[in-house]
Amino acid sequence: MGKYRIITIERQYGSGGREIARKLAEKLGFEFYNEEILKMAAQKLNIETDYIQHLEETATNPIISAMARVANFTEDQQLSDKLFCAESDIINRLSLTGNAVIVGRCATQILANRKNCLRVFIHANDDVRSQRVIKEYHISEKEAHAALRKTDKRRSEFYNAHAEKKWASMSTYDVCLDSGGLGIDNCVEVISALAAKLK
Repeated sequence: MGKYRIITIERQYGSGGREIARKLAEKLGFEFYNEEILKMAAQKLNIETDYIQHLEETATNPIISAMARVANFTEDQQLSDKLFCAESDIINRLSLTGNAVIVGRCATQILANRKNCLRVFIHANDDVRSQRVIKEYHISEKEAHAALRKTDKRRSEFYNAHAEKKWASMSTYDVCLDSGGLGIDNCVEVISALAAKLK
């Protein structure tokens, strides 16, 4: 029986999931993958990263996607599909090459059959998240609450479009942690302790 070698982290916007993932990777000596996956995908597709960044974690309608492939319906629709496929290939390859913490990008579903993968969801209440977003991005409270709703909706629709289970469902994950109640560092400690357990 082996230890967890891959940890996937899905997160509500403003919950600190990215910071938890980064600190966790440092603590465990794992590779950390977030925007790096987008850059690898852009290189694979031979497209500038800035050109496709807005398509990442964006849901595609399967019917429209089929039309796009057949009728050249929209360039963005095709690129979104290509980007997801490229990132899926990269995530699968990274999962085979070493220990890694992977943030978002539907990695929980992409690696659903990996037995050495620990699947984590980070959440927090709206007040905690909005205060984090206000501090990090220097925006108003009204803008922060709007950003929470918009980004969570986008991430949920993206995940649900590509996965059998739902983004915000507890049954999708091995562990769900409230970063507002526990704190960032305690979340890191809990996950690292779990990662060290034998499966």
